[in-house]
Amino acid sequence: MEYVFGEVFRNGSYIENVKTTGKEHSDLKGFCHVERIYPDMIITDDFRVVKKYNSAENGEQCFDWYEIDSYRRTVDRFSPAREVIETGISDSQDAICILSEDVEMRLSEIEDALCEISALQE
Repeated sequence: MEYVFGEVFRNGSYIENVKTTGKEHSDLKGFCHVERIYPDMIITDDFRVVKKYNSAENGEQCFDWYEIDSYRRTVDRFSPAREVIETGISDSQDAICILSEDVEMRLSEIEDALCEISALQE
C-alpha cells in the first residue's frame, strides 16, 4: 500500500489529506501509524483519520482519499546508518581475530625455529 500525504482545498478551506493506492481499497480509521523503510532512512507518519471522502479504481489500482489531522512525520537517518556501522565494526573485529591468529601462528613458528637453532648450536 502506498501513502501520499498532502493538502487539498475542500469545502472552502485547505485540509490535510492522505491518498492510499493499492491492489485493494483501504479502510483507515482512528489513529494510524505508517512506517516506510529505505536503505538510508526510515520515514514514520502518524495521523488521525477524520473521514474517508473519496474512492476510485482504474482496474489495476484502488485509490482512497482521507481527511486527516494530528499529522506528524519523523525521518530517522540514524538507524540505517547504525546498521552499516555495526556491520563494519563486526567485520573489522572478525578481521582482527583472523590477523591475531595468524600473528600467533607466525610467532610460534619463529619460536620453534629459534629452539631448533639453539639446539644446533649446543
